Amino acid sequence: MTKLSNFEQLLGIIDADVQHHYIDAAGIRTSYLEAGSGPALVLLHGAGGGAVTWYKVIGPLSRHFRVIAFDRPGYGESEKPSAPYDKPFNTNWLLQATDRLGLKRFSLIGNSEGGSVGIHFSLNYPERLEKLILVGSAGLGDDWNKAIIFKMALYKLFPSPIWGDLLGRNVMQNPDDAHPAWHDYSTDVLKSKGGRRAFFQGRGRAVATYTDEELQAVRTPTLLIWGKDEAFFPVVHGERAARLIPGARLEVISGAGHLPFMEKPELFCRLVEGFLAPV
Repeated sequence: MTKLSNFEQLLGIIDADVQHHYIDAAGIRTSYLEAGSGPALVLLHGAGGGAVTWYKVIGPLSRHFRVIAFDRPGYGESEKPSAPYDKPFNTNWLLQATDRLGLKRFSLIGNSEGGSVGIHFSLNYPERLEKLILVGSAGLGDDWNKAIIFKMALYKLFPSPIWGDLLGRNVMQNPDDAHPAWHDYSTDVLKSKGGRRAFFQGRGRAVATYTDEELQAVRTPTLLIWGKDEAFFPVVHGERAARLIPGARLEVISGAGHLPFMEKPELFCRLVEGFLAPV
């Protein structure tokens, strides 16, 4: 019997009839997962792994929404080209990817770097977004945890399960909340052809801090979700965004770190469903 890959294992434990497809977007072969029907909800992961990072919440959310979880360029099963990997690059890709899927208006959940991309998309194409949910988002402050960023850089340079496990113990309040295949899959992606380009060619440009004026210009209804024990981007980043983005609200989840959708999935889904419910 052939052993399932880490990607296949994670795909197999999603509690939904999830489909894996590819499209061409901005000239990039783009992988995505799709499940459910209803209002469109796009999920953007952060700087590691891919769409299967959302494996615990795709199922529950797909009972209310048409969930589309992209592998962003440079990650997951998507193509990993030589590219700038900055905010405009990511936004142009997202525009074309959603165009290909016929998504004229949709809501978006972005984690970490995916949140920063979501903000940039909102500023440039506000007419496309219904609502925006930022989860431990990058781009909202300069005072990052430099020690963890250093560990991440080492992991990107020398991808291995050992470094991945060490980083995971900083990223999550309880790393055992994640399936072992998720930790290993992040290493698989880094070891794949071009798997380190997004980090090293991007050079942090996709997570550059937004100015007060930029955040004040966001017109998309916004919910911020932070883990109380967030190690990458402290809760004060979420507090700053909640002050500056008109009408934004911050929810802080106890017992969670950088990935509250993995650590507290039931509470996370309740917050998302409540925010996205029709008024």
